[in-house]
Amino acid sequence: EAQTHTCENSRQALQLIRDLDIALVLLDLNMPYLDGRQLLRDIREHTPYVRVIVVTGLNETEVAVECMKQGAYDFIAKTSSTEQLLLCVRRAMEVITLERSYHRIKDGFFNRRSLSAFSDILTTDVKMHDCFTYAATLGDSNDPILLEGESGTGKRLFCQALQQLFCPEMPLLELSLAELTLTQLEQRLFGDSEHPGLLQACGNGMLLLTQLEDASPQIQSVITRLCQLKRYFPRGSLREKSLACRLLLSCHLSLEQLEQQGFSQGLVYTLRPQRIKLPPLRERQADIGLLLQHFTEQACQAQGRDYLALPHELAQRLERYLFPGNISELKSLVYSAVNVSS
Repeated sequence: EAQTHTCENSRQALQLIRDLDIALVLLDLNMPYLDGRQLLRDIREHTPYVRVIVVTGLNETEVAVECMKQGAYDFIAKTSSTEQLLLCVRRAMEVITLERSYHRIKDGFFNRRSLSAFSDILTTDVKMHDCFTYAATLGDSNDPILLEGESGTGKRLFCQALQQLFCPEMPLLELSLAELTLTQLEQRLFGDSEHPGLLQACGNGMLLLTQLEDASPQIQSVITRLCQLKRYFPRGSLREKSLACRLLLSCHLSLEQLEQQGFSQGLVYTLRPQRIKLPPLRERQADIGLLLQHFTEQACQAQGRDYLALPHELAQRLERYLFPGNISELKSLVYSAVNVSS
């Protein structure tokens, strides 16, 4: 949801851009005090990541082209329609979003302290650490985050780590989208005048919506609107509320698979920018020994038993198994084995 600011004094524009972290400037070349072309040069010199769209008169095409050579992103005539202006702004914002995401990833990569939130996820796998690093860059945005992964890959644990990373004092609530009717979803999410919904109960925390692949077309439409507009109406109310919490969505299928099944295109496009794909256990073979040790100790402690020594070469033998149930299956196997072991 973009915020707009106006500045009629060109001499104050550069300071305003810095103070308000402006991402996009619509620049009129004909302004008092400071020539628009000079202001463009100042913006490019002092705030190079700010994109500038030059607004021109009828006979200023050559000047606009010259501004493009000096670093303007685009130009548009004052006589253009509102639709043309919005299209130009939308294209610029897409570029800005990509650039800012890149810089968040680049900066976050070297901020290893932020990865401590993932300490409960036992892994030495490079792909998993890539997931941690990328997730740590998503704190500046309030856009929804999609967790993709087969059943048993640890999506819920990963969401708990995200909550510890971004809002440790706030709640993480959960709602399954499977087998919900539209009325049930709206009641649970939005609430009414007497019973607050989950969105309000979350406050500034996180709401995890699981089993996205099972959402009906009507529910997909509601989730799309909520993700895009970040606003909603409580049931029976005419007063719109702003979405304060961060939405997390989890899915057993990839977005590409959902798309092939006729899933909502709007929701697919909305979730694509910030998605995290957790690898299956068969792609994390080096973690099997680590997890085997952990679950054995955990099971022995839960059952009040002394630690059981693992059979020789058990981890190497398990590495050849594909684990269709992933980490959950390995944990279940270990607990069962400890239970029957003498």
